[in-house]
Amino acid sequence: MYNKDNLIHPQLPPLDCKEFDQLRAEIVVPDVRDLDRIEFKKRLAKHFQENDSNTLTGFDAFPQNDIILGCQQYIDNLISKKGLDGLQIFKHDYHYYKTLNPKIKYVTVDTLESNKPLLIAMPFPGHLQTHRQMDEILEVCTEKKIDVHIDCAWLTSAFDVNFNFNQPCIKSFAMSFSKSYSLHWNKIGIRWSRELDNSDAITIQNNVGGISRFNFYVAEKYMEKFPIDYLCKKYKDEYFKICRTLKLRPSNIIHACFSIDRKFLYGLKNFFY
Repeated sequence: MYNKDNLIHPQLPPLDCKEFDQLRAEIVVPDVRDLDRIEFKKRLAKHFQENDSNTLTGFDAFPQNDIILGCQQYIDNLISKKGLDGLQIFKHDYHYYKTLNPKIKYVTVDTLESNKPLLIAMPFPGHLQTHRQMDEILEVCTEKKIDVHIDCAWLTSAFDVNFNFNQPCIKSFAMSFSKSYSLHWNKIGIRWSRELDNSDAITIQNNVGGISRFNFYVAEKYMEKFPIDYLCKKYKDEYFKICRTLKLRPSNIIHACFSIDRKFLYGLKNFFY
């Protein structure tokens, strides 16, 4: 029934489904000049929070919301402000950082530096779940006055994650539709921040209406038709069947799993569709 030849390694591409393809083929974009970006942003933020597959709290502590062109823009904006060397990053996070600097020096919980921002993915790519030391990391960051910024790109394709964002050291986090709806071709998402920074490039772009309303329109169509955790609800049972049949170790990410010894990560996209 399931063949190991369909496993993808080392890439972990997000899932897609026929329903998404059908909607993509049906979308005809009208004149979108009158779409209200403020109302759209409110609907977008609310949609991300209506996630039955996870228990996520603490959003109200982050009143500054900005539309982003996917979590990649969120990451690149932080790098443009701080420099890659001005951020602390853990090993086995997003491979992009290693691509930018093959000699990057990663940190550990024990080597975290005071007053130097931490950028961390949640769920964490190398663990396929919340970082196994996340509680300890946040405690140390609070103690050492380290601002934490969380890339939640995979959170919309995750399940059984319980997390409270309202912790003193967390200053911002971001989510997007790229993994939840395979919308890498129409990147859109939200950044939540504790404070307004009028010198921030993303905030400036939002204030001047610099994000394409075509992106808004397409996102609206997906929000109208599918919950944010549609892929998790559709494929979760089969995901565990695949892992049992092929003797793989499941994770909290619908599109990825481990080998039994945890040495390899596998993408499961080819099993679904």
